Amino acid sequence: MSQTGSARRNEEQAAEITILPDRERVSARPGETLLAALSRAGLGYRIGCRRGGCGVCKLHLLLGEVRYERTVAESVLSDEERVEGICVSCRAVPITNVVIELQEGDKLRRVLPLGFASSFVVKSQAGT
Repeated sequence: MSQTGSARRNEEQAAEITILPDRERVSARPGETLLAALSRAGLGYRIGCRRGGCGVCKLHLLLGEVRYERTVAESVLSDEERVEGICVSCRAVPITNVVIELQEGDKLRRVLPLGFASSFVVKSQAGT
């Protein structure tokens, strides 16, 4: 999936993700999906299976390029959607800096980063 106007970055560099309409910015580590980068930064929105099977986490790729390390089924992401700039955030790995926009009705919210609660529980149990 490609949009013009973004220079490719070195595969070892982090990609910057700008999320509209909130104008939040986060960095994706090399090889990290859009959804994983947002989750790591403590941001969330409507998601589903997290494996590319449901399409609930679709969003608009307005600028930049992403790749899919695993195939996304046509039933989840059609060719027409790809042409329109729709991507599945749980599978899309940015290969340039990207600008994304949540689907209509989705809202970005602050959440605890992945693993926060489990590390808290482990530390709490270790101290008892």
